[in-house]
Amino acid sequence: MLELHFAMPIMSLTAIISAGVMTLNWFMYQTADGVRQWMFSMQLMALTCLLLIGISYQPEAVTFVALTCLFASFYFFVNGTEKFFKLPHSHTVWIIIAVVYFALVSWFSFVDSNRAMRYIASYSLVTISMGLSIRTLMVCTPSHHQRPSLSRWGFLVACLSVFAVLSIHLLTLDVKSQPAVLTSLTTSQVLVIAATVCLPIILCVAFSLLCGAQQLEKMALLAQKNKQASLLKGRFLTMLSHELRTPLNAIVGHADMLKRIPREPQKHAQLCDVISEAAHSLSDLANQVLLQAKGEQVGAQLKPVNLPEQARSVFELLLPLSKNKGLELKLRIDERLEELYFLTDKESLLLILKNLMSNGIKYTEHGEVILSVNLQEPQRKGDSLERRVQFSVSDTGIGLSQNALDYIFEPFASTQLEHNISNSAGFGLSLSKQLVENLGGELTVCSEVKQGTVFSFSLQLNSCDIPATQKAADENKAQQIALSTSSILVVEDNLLNQEVLKHYLQDTKMYCEYVRSLTDATDAIKAETFDVILLDMHLPDGHGLEWWQNLQGHFEPAQAPTVIALTGDADEEAQQKYLQHGITYCLEKPISGAILLSVLEHVGTAHTTQINPLQLLDEQVVAHLNKQFDSQFLNTKLMYLADTFDYEFAQLQGLADIQAIEQLEVKLQTLIQECIDLGLKALAQALVETKDAVRAKQVIDWRALHHYAKQNALALQNYQKQFCAVRNI
Repeated sequence: MLELHFAMPIMSLTAIISAGVMTLNWFMYQTADGVRQWMFSMQLMALTCLLLIGISYQPEAVTFVALTCLFASFYFFVNGTEKFFKLPHSHTVWIIIAVVYFALVSWFSFVDSNRAMRYIASYSLVTISMGLSIRTLMVCTPSHHQRPSLSRWGFLVACLSVFAVLSIHLLTLDVKSQPAVLTSLTTSQVLVIAATVCLPIILCVAFSLLCGAQQLEKMALLAQKNKQASLLKGRFLTMLSHELRTPLNAIVGHADMLKRIPREPQKHAQLCDVISEAAHSLSDLANQVLLQAKGEQVGAQLKPVNLPEQARSVFELLLPLSKNKGLELKLRIDERLEELYFLTDKESLLLILKNLMSNGIKYTEHGEVILSVNLQEPQRKGDSLERRVQFSVSDTGIGLSQNALDYIFEPFASTQLEHNISNSAGFGLSLSKQLVENLGGELTVCSEVKQGTVFSFSLQLNSCDIPATQKAADENKAQQIALSTSSILVVEDNLLNQEVLKHYLQDTKMYCEYVRSLTDATDAIKAETFDVILLDMHLPDGHGLEWWQNLQGHFEPAQAPTVIALTGDADEEAQQKYLQHGITYCLEKPISGAILLSVLEHVGTAHTTQINPLQLLDEQVVAHLNKQFDSQFLNTKLMYLADTFDYEFAQLQGLADIQAIEQLEVKLQTLIQECIDLGLKALAQALVETKDAVRAKQVIDWRALHHYAKQNALALQNYQKQFCAVRNI
């Protein structure tokens, strides 16, 4: 061990330098796996060398500490190597090594002090560590390192060098302690010393090469992925252009045919159907593009849904498409599902099934496309019964290669350029996967080339009762005035959109006035009173929301018109902002005539509550409140009651959306008591019935109930003003 003693001070210096370099590497490559463990390894190796300087006169306790640091150093060495090459760490092997190693080191340090046996134990530890590291290097999967590189060969050489140098030390082991004289060293001893001194540097260089090579590989993969994404987006834009122009061409062409063909009602109806279908296709495409571009999950709107009904609606929608291609479209539904209703997001589920089935039809030239809906065994969770429903869409089409399966769910990816992006693998699958995950499932695919493809997913759903109409909504409708007596102000700058709205409203016998700017709208409101304002949110002279916020303060709460936003904003957050700042409803463009008329029937106007407020209020409670509180204080409190209901009902709907039934019932009970204390007897009764409906798992029209609550609040406010006026006479 003569040359080892002589080399130890210099080796300590090189180990300290190597530890510093590895610390810098860790700062540079913190995201790389294993670098931190390698840094610890080099730091502990430097500490070991410092403790072993002058080993001949050091006490056994310090020697034991040095050998413990040596064990920790090579443990981190192997652990870092395994992490770097993505292999699992073997804890059992290291527990066995630790038990044997520390048993030998403890015995030959404190019981039988034997330097040679301590060296043999250390040599065995290092040999096993180098063997495990070389094994990790050889076993690592090609996906992490595609081809042999300089860094891998460098690491292999470093491990073999450590093993070789320590083997030479073992073969030349001299148990007698002899003083080290430089002039007495042979050439072989000098070479061994040089190799020993260089060991930390060799390991440090090997680590640095691996880190640098991995960083270069990541950069190359990132550049390749960016290039592929750029190509996919370019192809997507090409397909998008085609998909936009195709229905637009159909709309323009059929509109021209409609104008040229003389009075043929049947032919006109057919042409109008084509135009309507093309327009809906454009709308559907726009919705999917916006959802996908948004890149985030959309909150699920849970509603009672009969799954067989939804499956049949998609089946009937796509049946003509399959017949045109000569394909057989089949529907297989579990009979047990026929009478069941489940709480799920109806719109998302329909879009998923439509995308998967139309995708199968487009990629199948001969054979069949099958939609299957199966019920699995139910599971009880608390008071509710959860059932898992399996959906699958299979076809006998061209199938997908393994390479295509790797990126089939990537945005903008498509296996064939000519296929429709809104319904094919180019676009719909990415959105479908996102929507399935939002519903708590996972979309999977199984396919073979020329053998067909099967897409499947399963959802854990809560069963519910058949939807029932809320009595509160019925009472709300009963108190609304007839549409024929309402007046509407339409604020829309686009003349074509005005014509569409005129067409929808012409048979309602409502008085309608149309303006094209916010300035004209302000003048119209000053000239006469309107019950409803249909307000486009983006106008040439300003934003509709800002205009209404500035204007609504000039109205008495009972006389304020009901504002319905006509918006193209697909952003749910923007629509929520509208609803929180005085807008009653948001209708997305393109506007459906049926939905518009339904909303107008449902909304009513603020002065409805003035017909007979005594039907809504408890006179005795109101009188008691006026005795208990100062009238000015009570008027101020009631002034903000409608705004308070905005917050309260937003909380109620939020709890309902996340199915927090217990918290929802507690919140409803609190609100019921508040209504009773304020004399809002009709609203309190409606809330009691709502609470019963929640327990019965019936669907709740929260928007209608919210509007009914605001009507009651306005009725109470108006009645309070009348009460105070009479008392002051």
